Formats: sequence, structure tokens, C-alpha cells
Amino acid sequence: MTPALSIWLDLCRVLAALAVFVGHAVYFKLAPAAFSLTWHRSADDAVTAFFVISGLVIAHTTHDRHADPGRYALARLSRVYSVALPAVLLALAIDLVGMRLDASHYAPNWQYPQLWFYLPFHWLFLGETWFGAIQPFTMAPYWSLGYEAWYYLLFGAFIFLQGATRWVVAMLLLGLMGPRIALLLPVWCLGVLLYRWLGALRLGPGVARAGMALAVVGYALFIAAGWRNATDRASLSLYAWFSDIARTPFDPGSTVHVLSDYVVALLFALFVVGCARSGWTFSPRVTRGIRWLAGYTFSFYLIHFTLLVFARALGFGPAGWAQFAGVLAGVLVVTWLLGQVGEQRRGWYQLCLLWLWAHRPGAARRRDPAAPS
Repeated sequence: MTPALSIWLDLCRVLAALAVFVGHAVYFKLAPAAFSLTWHRSADDAVTAFFVISGLVIAHTTHDRHADPGRYALARLSRVYSVALPAVLLALAIDLVGMRLDASHYAPNWQYPQLWFYLPFHWLFLGETWFGAIQPFTMAPYWSLGYEAWYYLLFGAFIFLQGATRWVVAMLLLGLMGPRIALLLPVWCLGVLLYRWLGALRLGPGVARAGMALAVVGYALFIAAGWRNATDRASLSLYAWFSDIARTPFDPGSTVHVLSDYVVALLFALFVVGCARSGWTFSPRVTRGIRWLAGYTFSFYLIHFTLLVFARALGFGPAGWAQFAGVLAGVLVVTWLLGQVGEQRRGWYQLCLLWLWAHRPGAARRRDPAAPS
């Protein structure tokens, strides 16, 4: 992956996170009237872009820096838990305060009295498996992390295991993750394939830039011409077909419109191909700014929905531009604070994981062959 493409992907992360925020602000009627409900639906498309980027980046790091199982596991665990642990706890604290202000925004609230069960449940990413679509408290965006964690496991099995063991473990993981998560696996895998193909593609800057423009225009047409609505309806028909085959109702959970997601993923992949060969670069100052913002997108994405619910509990309602800017500023401040104990301290989480691994039960005995049996 070239440095130029890396910056483009970081920029896409930032823009996708902002699109998700705007879509959810529209949903809560905290955005100006200039934003239509189309923005709310488009928030899901932005998450599709996250999945493609994730597959591409994981394939790159596995080929480049994390080429053995230990490094891969450490990188993935520290990446996930450096945000999942503090973000879930912060969301819980904000919700408990918000419930005292206006409990109507926190119904149903059945998870809060059973933290002993639901905290480990969510930190093991079981909420999107066979149990149904269950996100922690008001952290609705957490669903996508519940998908990606399983994709990391499956990808690691394919990369680091061999022979029959690889296929047995892969089939076991597919069975455990369940159909909802499996439905979006092709979107994530498209990112992996994109990484494999980029090195072989030979495109001139003109063709690459035309591809970027085609992707943007194609997405606009996909929405404006009603094609996205058509694929949304086709997705519902697909789920009904699943129900007929299984003879039981199929709950897609957070995989609401899988066929539309496939189309958006292909369009975004075309845009990424164009970015890789466009020849367009950014100045050092702009590059530093994009990098800095991208370093907080994970935290921003996970915590913003909780903060929007909290804003409603505070009494914020239909908003003009000034209130919208104030809500966004508040979310950014909390995101920065979360980052200071989360993804900006990823190295500390890696040290903790290494310490836990070194002190796991039986580790001392294995390190000391002379230890009595």
C-alpha cells in the first residue's frame, strides 16, 4: 500500500464517520432541516465503506507487519479492546446519568440491571451472533465491531492455519458467527481482494480519476434513481426466502439491506482503485491533519450515538445550524477524551495483553522445564 493510498483511506474514514454522525443526528432530529432523511439511510452505506477499508488494511498489515499469528493476534486484540473496553464503560456511565434526566430515551433498559452478564457478553462480541441483534446499552454502532471481530478471527484462521485444520476451524467460526454476520462477509473480503489486486492493476492517472468520478456519480444515481430502494426491497425478499427455506422467521438483525450493501461496496472499491492510481497527493500539513483526525474515528464512531441520545435526554430537539455545531463540538470533545484512554494508548493495551499472556495459568511451568511435575 502506497503512502498516498493510506492517506486517501484515512480521509475516507473521517468522511464516513461524519456521514454516520449526520445520519444519526437526522434520526434524532438534532440536525438542521437541510439534511433530509436520505442522510439517515446513507449512514449505513458509510459503514459499508468501513468494512471494505478494514479488509484492505488487515490484508496489508498481515502481509507487511503482522505476518505471524502472535503479532496478528496482538495487533487485532489491542486495536479492538483499546476502544471497546473504555467506550462501553463510558457509554454505560453516560446512560446512567441520562436515565436520571429523561428515562424515556433509554427504553428498553433491561441490560443495565444485569451488567455482570452483558459487559462480558458484549466484550466477547456475541451480540450479533445467534442471540439476536443486541448492542450494549445505547451503543447502536457497536454492531459493526461485533461483525469485524469475527472477520478478524476467520481471516486469521485462513492465513495462519493449514490443511484440514484451516477448513475445520473456518467452518466452526462461520457456524458460531451465524448468518447475519456471514451475510456481510463478502463486503469485508472485497477489501482483502482489493489489496491483492491493487499491485497488479496498471492504470494511468486519467483512467483512475475517471474511475473515482464514476464511483461518485454511480452512487448518486443509485440513490436518486431509486435503485437503492429497489435493492433494499430485494433484500427483504431475500430474507423472506430464507425464512421459507428454514421454516422459521429470519431476523437479519443489523444486516438490514444486504444487497444494497453489496452494490455500495463495489462502488466504493472502484473509488479506492482510483485513489490508488490517481496521482493526487496531499500537502504535508493536510496529511498530518487527516492522520490526526483518522486516529480518533473509531472512538468517534462508537460513542457518538450514545451522546446523541444523551443530548435528547438533556432536552435538545429540532436543531438549527448553531445547535447542531454545538452538539458536534461536544461529541468531538468527548471523543478526544475517550481517545486519551483508548486508541491513542494502544501501546499500553498491548503491554497489558503481553503481561496477561506471560502470566496465564501454566505459563511459568512451561517456561521452566525443571519445575516439578
